[in-house]
Amino acid sequence: MKKQILTIACCAALLSVSSIAYSAEGLYMSGNVGLAIANDSDVTDPALSGFEMNFESDSGVAFSGAIGNSFSNYVRLEAEIAYQKNDMDKASILGFGFPINGDTSSTALLFNGYFDFVNKSAFTPYISGGMGFANVDISDTSIPGFGPFTSSGDDTVFAYQFGVGLGYAVNDKVTLDLKYRYFGTADLEIDTTEVEYSSHNIYAGIRFNL
Repeated sequence: MKKQILTIACCAALLSVSSIAYSAEGLYMSGNVGLAIANDSDVTDPALSGFEMNFESDSGVAFSGAIGNSFSNYVRLEAEIAYQKNDMDKASILGFGFPINGDTSSTALLFNGYFDFVNKSAFTPYISGGMGFANVDISDTSIPGFGPFTSSGDDTVFAYQFGVGLGYAVNDKVTLDLKYRYFGTADLEIDTTEVEYSSHNIYAGIRFNL
């Protein structure tokens, strides 16, 4: 009988902790690290009729940190700084491909919103969307054996993201995150050249309720 009472008491205690963990409100901080899978980038120059180039990049790294607030158990708003970098792999013009050196990187300030699908388990699926600005830099571009073919350049443009994720509440203060995000920007303008920029990012992260 005493064992049964102790078991019931322990379960009640765990449930009370869980209810706090899964519906925590208030300020939080988060950090994420992940994989940035860059999309192929079309490069056009309106000043050169018919000129079009396509860049392919290797997968790179992505980092982000954010501070936000959780409202009404379901809605979160945050400000985030995100950085990612990818090395260029090859380029093509008129169907002719060749290797290329160089890298692209971006530093973005995003204002994100999340909707958490709160339930009675420790796992909370969510969706996200956000917008802001990103400074995208293209550096050290060259063709092996021919040397540099353009100077470095950067542009600050409108940026946006949307994605899905899953949080796991370790306790009432700590949540582990796994999420997918599509990140994109308006076309860059470097001199007279227009460049597309976007990627598919996969993050693992951690959130701390303050």
